[in-house]
Amino acid sequence: MDSLWISAAFVLGGGVLVVWGGSPVVARFVAPYADQLDEEPGLVRGGKVIGMAERLLIYVFVLAGAPSAIGFLVTAKSLFRFGEVADVEKRKHAEYIIIGTLVSFAYGVTVAYLVRWGLSVVTG
Repeated sequence: MDSLWISAAFVLGGGVLVVWGGSPVVARFVAPYADQLDEEPGLVRGGKVIGMAERLLIYVFVLAGAPSAIGFLVTAKSLFRFGEVADVEKRKHAEYIIIGTLVSFAYGVTVAYLVRWGLSVVTG
C-alpha cells in the first residue's frame, strides 16, 4: 500500500512540476526575444495557459505509454501557426512562439520520463 501512495505522490508531484514549474522555465528561455515583438497579440497570458495545457497533455501521453500522441499535438499546433510563419510581418512572433513551444515540449517530456523512471524505481 505504501508504494501506491508513493506512486500517487510521484504522479501528482510531477503533474504540478510539469504544469506550473514549466512556466518560469519557458519564460526564462523566451525572455531575451520578448523585447523584439512589436505588439502583444492574442489573449493576455493566453500563451502561458496554452503552454500549461500542452505540457499536461504531454505528461499524460508519456505516463499513459503513448508518447507518439505528442506528434498529433505538434501537428495540430503547427497547423494553427502555419500562416504566421509564412507571413513576413508576423515572423518574429511566430519564431518566439516556436522557441517557447520547443522548450515547453522538451520540459514536459523530460519531467514525464523522470517521473516514469521514478515510478519504476519505487515499484521495482
